[in-house]
Amino acid sequence: MALPSVKDIVDLVKTGATIEAQEKIMELRRAALDLQEENLSLRQRISDLENEIRQLSSASAEKCPKCHAPAWMLTDSKPDRIFGDLGAVMRTYTCSVCGFSESQLRD
Repeated sequence: MALPSVKDIVDLVKTGATIEAQEKIMELRRAALDLQEENLSLRQRISDLENEIRQLSSASAEKCPKCHAPAWMLTDSKPDRIFGDLGAVMRTYTCSVCGFSESQLRD
């Protein structure tokens, strides 16, 4: 639906159709309120996305291989029971988001 122009409203007032002019003005007010609500909603969405970007870019953890959240952290490190004498270390990583855990042998 096309919004009325100021010229349309002025023409209605000039012809004495003040009730119709008031209705057109109310249409404009409703449209302005709808746009303000949409603007506030979009600003909030932008703010949420900026916060999410900030959190993801500042995360020091690696991405979890299962859920891909930046929450993959080293939780345990000890000499390997078989190859420990040769300098091999068994490291356990755990995701603080989904709980997935995995051990890796490192030399």
